[in-house]
Amino acid sequence: MPNNAELGAVLRDLRKSRRLTLAVVARQAGCAESLVSYVESGRRQLHPWLAAELDDIYRTGGVIAALMRGTDHGVNGRAGGVSQSDTLIVELPEGGVSMPLSRRELLASLGVGIAAGQLLAKFEKALETIPLGDDTLESFEDAYAGFQVAARSLPPSSLIDGLTGNVAILDGLRRRTTGHTRQAFTRMQARYAESLSWLSEEAGDVTAAMYWIDRASQWGQAADWHDISAYGFVRRSMVAISFASDGYRAVDNASVVLSMSGASPRIQGLAVKQMAFGYALAGDENASNRALDRAMKLLEKPVREGDALLGQRSVVDDDLFTIFRTTCDIYLGRGQRVVPILQPRLASLSASSVRTATITRAKLVRAFANAGQPYEAAQLSLTALDDIDRIGSLSARSELRRALPVLRQWHGREDVKAVIRRLMSTA
Repeated sequence: MPNNAELGAVLRDLRKSRRLTLAVVARQAGCAESLVSYVESGRRQLHPWLAAELDDIYRTGGVIAALMRGTDHGVNGRAGGVSQSDTLIVELPEGGVSMPLSRRELLASLGVGIAAGQLLAKFEKALETIPLGDDTLESFEDAYAGFQVAARSLPPSSLIDGLTGNVAILDGLRRRTTGHTRQAFTRMQARYAESLSWLSEEAGDVTAAMYWIDRASQWGQAADWHDISAYGFVRRSMVAISFASDGYRAVDNASVVLSMSGASPRIQGLAVKQMAFGYALAGDENASNRALDRAMKLLEKPVREGDALLGQRSVVDDDLFTIFRTTCDIYLGRGQRVVPILQPRLASLSASSVRTATITRAKLVRAFANAGQPYEAAQLSLTALDDIDRIGSLSARSELRRALPVLRQWHGREDVKAVIRRLMSTA
């Protein structure tokens, strides 16, 4: 379970995103305003009854209760399995009972579309009491939004089981539907799978990341949502950079999107952006520049319905080119023109998403190193490493590791030695 301070910060973000005051929340929850304040500040533990009330008030579909049950397996962005247990506890909606499932059986059944095993059979029987319709689907939409808020600052291992449990419920409900309703439930499954792929990547589990990328593509195709299938190759490109720093592999995966019929301009733009990153990582500046220019032209085109659900949700559109350009510059070994752009953004990013701010801080480390400023690079590295240990972010850790060859030219400095020791200890 997240600690009191971490969970409190998520609750504060949820309340503010709903534009509710402490007084209004306390009145609706039937408790003292000071209790809500203490829970948000981390000074008091969140109790199950209040978690249930807050889920109702914030319309988060059981996310807050799921976070209370979430476990931190100590992954912290390192390579290896996300979960150490084969048992997944799933709580049915509307105050339903909690049911144990075999994680292996569930993941196998999701992959082939066939329910197997006694636990899954009992689970599907229990799902027959849940009504099908827009209200149920809306509750999963609300839960999805709540998980997205929590993912900005909590470790992936605190969220993965809750998201997986919702996928299991969605899959069982989908089997009972037909026509438009079935398509809507399948699309929601695909969205959950895309988030699980990203969280698994952040947790350092490449096998799980690829599994969920495949499920998102599978369910997207089944729901006639072809853009999420195309986006799967964008995600593969991201994984190639995060896990292997392989620029040309990133280009190869992203370029597949350009040959897929029906891929929207936005998804093509995100793919070409990945190609720009890949070429920059491989040191091909001209190809990177051409790809980035093409990406921005594609991203300027009107967004097709459903496209906005995929990619770059934490970055304001007006900032896209700046963020993309600075990332390419960092990969190409530049620093002087990157630092004045990224450094002023850290404060606002930290306020909106600790995870995005941590990844940006890690990129800025290499920019300072490229600019010949070892003190700033080392101090920022240590801050980023503290955040990575707290929230778990393979993306940020990968950015720091890419800065190592540059940092090692100052290997005699004590602060640089401390950074190298910490990074190498988690290799």
